[in-house]
Amino acid sequence: MEAEKTSRPVPGLTREAEEEQLAEIIQVAQDNLVRTQTYIRQLTDELDDLMEVYGTKDKEALALLHNTHSQIQENRRDLLRCQKARKKPYFGRIDFKDEKQPQAESYYIGRTGIAGSNAHPLVIDWRAPVASVYYENAVGPCTYTVKNEGRFAIDLIRKRTYEIEHDRLKDFYDSDVVSNDDLLTQYLAKSKKAVLGEIIATIQKEQNAMIRQSPKTNLIVQGVAGSGKTTVAMHRISYILYNYEEQFRPQDFILSAATGFY
Repeated sequence: MEAEKTSRPVPGLTREAEEEQLAEIIQVAQDNLVRTQTYIRQLTDELDDLMEVYGTKDKEALALLHNTHSQIQENRRDLLRCQKARKKPYFGRIDFKDEKQPQAESYYIGRTGIAGSNAHPLVIDWRAPVASVYYENAVGPCTYTVKNEGRFAIDLIRKRTYEIEHDRLKDFYDSDVVSNDDLLTQYLAKSKKAVLGEIIATIQKEQNAMIRQSPKTNLIVQGVAGSGKTTVAMHRISYILYNYEEQFRPQDFILSAATGFY
């Protein structure tokens, strides 16, 4: 699920520019949330009308009922994604130059993708292939792999991490100033619930490599209690469901809280 290439210019680097970008992306996330909520209400009303008008033995009505119910379920899943995006739109950013593209590109990275009405992504999902360079690479030449398309060489110009709370930009750090270890230390000072919500921003290079392994690869992760084995397992499942949705469903996985095996 590689994000579509766009000609969107690289945003500014100052706090003022970053605050403007945050406000713009929050507004898009809010619009997406409201639109999805409205559509669910419309579909629910439509389902109620169908149930009142048609009998349970009407085959055509049953088909319409099933289709409308499926649309409601799909949009409820979209609603969950919109709610996540609205709560905290992104935590990272990468600026890079692909030698095959005429100009530099920039992507914000979040728990889920955010796109405007033109379908161009403003924020990409952390599980997207190009997002791997945020976790694995320092500034400079690097590569990332897209399933069925091969490896892409880029020059990573900048890697930036953000602290956003209550729709406000608290701070941001470039990779040559604050490492992920330093950021993780800050998050660990918060409550356990807060840490679980922020962990995607602090995934380490070795953890990322395990999470993004092919699902065809057997993987055994060993570590002491509290070292993050279950967290890696959960994020690996999330990654597989995102990138291999045609081959796997949520019910295909079993996660044992006692052992961390799945």
